[in-house]
Amino acid sequence: MVEEKYGIKVTVNALARNEYTQKINLLMTSKDVTGLVGVFSTNEILMYKDQDAIEPIGEYLANNETWKSMPQEMQDLYVFDGDLWALPAGFTQNMFTRTIRKDWLDNLGLEVPTTLDEFTEAMRAFTFDDPDGNGVDDTYGLTAAGTWNLQDIFQAFNARLNTDGSRSITYDPEANAWIDTMLKPEMVDCLTYLNELYTDGILDAEVFTNSGSTMREHLWSGAAGSTFYWLGNTRSEAMPYLEKITPDVELAEIPYMTSDYISKNINHVWYGCVPYVMVKGTENADKMINEAVDLMLGSQDSHFDFAYGIEGTTYRVEGNTVYTLMDESTGTVMPYPSLTTSIPAYYDDWNFLTDALDEDAKAEALELMDFKKHTANDGIAAGYVYSITEAQNAINSATWQMVGGDIDAAFETAVSSAITGSATVQDAIDKYISEVKSLGAQDVLDELNDFCGYTSDLKY
Repeated sequence: MVEEKYGIKVTVNALARNEYTQKINLLMTSKDVTGLVGVFSTNEILMYKDQDAIEPIGEYLANNETWKSMPQEMQDLYVFDGDLWALPAGFTQNMFTRTIRKDWLDNLGLEVPTTLDEFTEAMRAFTFDDPDGNGVDDTYGLTAAGTWNLQDIFQAFNARLNTDGSRSITYDPEANAWIDTMLKPEMVDCLTYLNELYTDGILDAEVFTNSGSTMREHLWSGAAGSTFYWLGNTRSEAMPYLEKITPDVELAEIPYMTSDYISKNINHVWYGCVPYVMVKGTENADKMINEAVDLMLGSQDSHFDFAYGIEGTTYRVEGNTVYTLMDESTGTVMPYPSLTTSIPAYYDDWNFLTDALDEDAKAEALELMDFKKHTANDGIAAGYVYSITEAQNAINSATWQMVGGDIDAAFETAVSSAITGSATVQDAIDKYISEVKSLGAQDVLDELNDFCGYTSDLKY
């Protein structure tokens, strides 16, 4: 279809997902592959760069008008050492927000919290003031599966964690450097606060044993009043379950909370896509990368073809809406290639649905889609949300490759012992600092900052 429609022959070599990375590594090592290769992470890009297996593509795209029309953040996403080392085949925003029971707030006469103090008041009321009105002490404020779903609380204390909430070694926009927030005095206050929530039964007692699925179930079952999770996803996943319990249930989302500790650059957005690397030695690499950019990121027709397949067979366009089609023989959505993902030109003013939805479901999906599109951008415009590049997200440190697992384990032990009260907050932090310092955490920070060209005065 692509060759017939655009006059360009495209060969797609599709490997099974469960063995993709292993097979690609073997093909790259043996030099048995050429062309563009899709990878899953920045670490793979940097690994192939260090192995001299790929080549930069920035010079090839210097005069490409399609590429130059992309957002600057997208153009800079995979720039390392001054060169563009991978093509982002899309620019999908990723963000976590806190989802909260709006109907419970209404029952208690409370507004949706926007500050840490208001949030604390709401969480206490959810635990002690019978927010569902059933006369039974069976609710509590917030559920989580470890620190992943507590990130907004760390943010509100200006003791931010990394993008998935798994560690305190992170990029800090105020310092414009990689730091370890366990070295900041605000972390003492944050862990003390979380310990108080835990001790009072406001925070899920199983916070450090919950899996992601059990965390979600605690919200879906009507026990917990809030959690911090993917923007928009909690509402779409939880509503069918909660409506069976409370037909008039309503959920709201809190994208960030201000406090006495922080009033700007609170929550963060990062960008996900399939990054394509160019194998070194590929014949006609210049022509190939320019054609790929023009097809995947260029015209409306070619972008949707590379994202959704063959118009009329796997998708259709109606107005400003793309509908994925159903396979009538199986009753499931037709498979489509996803060789590119959303970009602003064909996302901000477009909607994406499936023909499987009835009118009510379509209306709900459109409302949620509109909310997701605007939440991050509105927060960025107001200064409460900031965006990060892959260089500010991925752990690009040789030392980390050797000791990162031990540092992560030390962090998990420290925060869990501090929050559950098995150690004092200060003792937990002191033990963490001593352990990671001996592991070489200072070298990790120095290498991360050197890679990005940053400097930091914060030392272990």
